[in-house]
Amino acid sequence: MRRIAVLSGETTVAIVSAVCLMALAVVLKNVLHVPAAEISRNIIVLLVIYSGFWLLPLVSGKREKKSVYETPLFLSVLIGAVTLAVIAVYAV
Repeated sequence: MRRIAVLSGETTVAIVSAVCLMALAVVLKNVLHVPAAEISRNIIVLLVIYSGFWLLPLVSGKREKKSVYETPLFLSVLIGAVTLAVIAVYAV
């Protein structure tokens, strides 16, 4: 039998944040034609914000009882929502 590798929660959130940042850069540059200076500024700010989401499970991992808001699925959905919100702001 083959074993399937299961990613940890921190790895999943990190991958989702990386994919969302790349998608954000592509959409802003190629679809919405936002200047590169604004894109680089936003990417730096979002990188700091997404790092906070990614580090939250590491900090809260020491506690036995975790909140619903600390699950990798919730954090991944939140990262996607923030990315879509930034795209929506530039689209308007």
